[in-house]
Amino acid sequence: MTQSNRIRFGLVLLILAALLAPGAAIAAPPAQDIPQEAAAGERLALSYAAKFVCTEALQPGTYSYSLSAPLVYQETDVLVHNPNSFTTTLYKKAVISTLEKYGEVPQGQAPGKWNQVTLAPDYSFRIDCDDIAKLLPNTTFGQGVTVEGFVVIAIGPQQVAGTSNVRYAQLDVTADYVRGSEFLKKDIHYQPWWWWWPYQYPKLPWRLGYAYQRLLPVQPLDNIDCRGALYDALSKDVENSTLDDSQKSETTQALLDGSHIDPTTIHNQATTSPRALVALIGGCSKVSGVSGFYMSVDYVLVSNLAPTSGYPWIPGRWNDLTVVVPQNVDVDLDAYMREWQTQRWIVAGTAEATVRNAMAYYFPYWCGWGYWYWWWNAGGCTDIAVGAAESLDVEQITPVRVFLPWPPTP
Repeated sequence: MTQSNRIRFGLVLLILAALLAPGAAIAAPPAQDIPQEAAAGERLALSYAAKFVCTEALQPGTYSYSLSAPLVYQETDVLVHNPNSFTTTLYKKAVISTLEKYGEVPQGQAPGKWNQVTLAPDYSFRIDCDDIAKLLPNTTFGQGVTVEGFVVIAIGPQQVAGTSNVRYAQLDVTADYVRGSEFLKKDIHYQPWWWWWPYQYPKLPWRLGYAYQRLLPVQPLDNIDCRGALYDALSKDVENSTLDDSQKSETTQALLDGSHIDPTTIHNQATTSPRALVALIGGCSKVSGVSGFYMSVDYVLVSNLAPTSGYPWIPGRWNDLTVVVPQNVDVDLDAYMREWQTQRWIVAGTAEATVRNAMAYYFPYWCGWGYWYWWWNAGGCTDIAVGAAESLDVEQITPVRVFLPWPPTP
């Protein structure tokens, strides 16, 4: 040890000796660090505060009209164990954590009332979301509703039976958090159309939104323009119909405008006319008959003209829809898509009665149907994902010492 180090060591010893000498003054800790005495009627108790989160599961067959897969359920179990050799009396309550109201005083919501529990030595009990709902009678619990807050367990001095002894007892408190989801998700490309038209069936020679198969005479070696030949035949139907001259002219023009809209190209294409009749062709082939060869074409006629205005999408444009439905149930995807669009309309500000009436004429042309997508190209535009997941987190709750009115008022 060098001379300078020996000097420093000696100074340290002198300081310690002075501090430890009888009557030496030791600086008191700051006043805020000194535990205050209990007020009248208060006792020192141990408080265990376990965070809880509860989301009630969607019922089987319940649809979720959202853009992402929902978290189906969240559950919290608070487990309490008495490790002592004597029976303990403890109290439990729940406190909900509401969203902060910035700038407002006071915050939060009144806590639930204390409930007394007696627990024998080495016994245990569990508090689940159903029990928490009973501890918070003025709080809304329901399907898809998330409630968060704290479950509080308090235990104070225990009177030992048959004696005048008072003991402080600890508990074992653990919180289990379970989260799970189970869903079927389909990403579907679709085109919204209508089968509504001002001169609807029976005046029109065909019904919009209705499947037809048509035979048209062709030469055996011709390179068939299925779409063009079909539109020519549809125009002749209009000329031979019972429509008046004005209606014939408007319908023929709508067919001409519809012939320029290609429903088989997946991209955002705007319609070129406020009134267009579009043929969705499911199949086209040559067949031979007694009197020659024919073009057999399957088609559905739809319109870009809605019976109402204000819809939040453009007819003829391709859209992508994330369909989220429960597993292991029969799903009517057509009904699902109609309801999904209905919800979007209502959110956009359209009256529900108007939307419901209009949806009767809605025709969601989507490639998941395959048959109405040119030459069965459906497989390339529908992505399916099935998910089922569950996680479990366990947290040991550490108590803090607090002064409480004892026993707590129920």
